[in-house]
Amino acid sequence: MLFLVKRGYRVIAHDRRGHGRSGQTCDGNNMDQYADDLAELMTHLDINDATMVGHSTGGGEVVRYIARHGKQRVAKVVLIAAVPPLMLKTEK
Repeated sequence: MLFLVKRGYRVIAHDRRGHGRSGQTCDGNNMDQYADDLAELMTHLDINDATMVGHSTGGGEVVRYIARHGKQRVAKVVLIAAVPPLMLKTEK
C-alpha cells in the first residue's frame, strides 16, 4: 500500500470485523456480511472507478461484493492468490 501511496494513489484498506483494530463481533463473520461492510464503506466514502485488490480471503470479499452490490463503483479487479466463493450453480 505504501508503494502506491508514494506514487500518488489513494489507497484504502478496510478492517474485516475484528481482524485488525475493529472490535470483535459475535456474529456477521461471513462473506455476505464482509461484502455488505465493504459496500457500506464504498458508499460512505463515495468511491467510484475503484481498482479493488483482494488477496486470499480478501479476493472472496471482492467477488462477493460485486455479486451482491454490482460493479457500478468498480473499474478493475485484481485477485491475488484468492479464495473466491464457490462459483458453480448448486441446489443451494
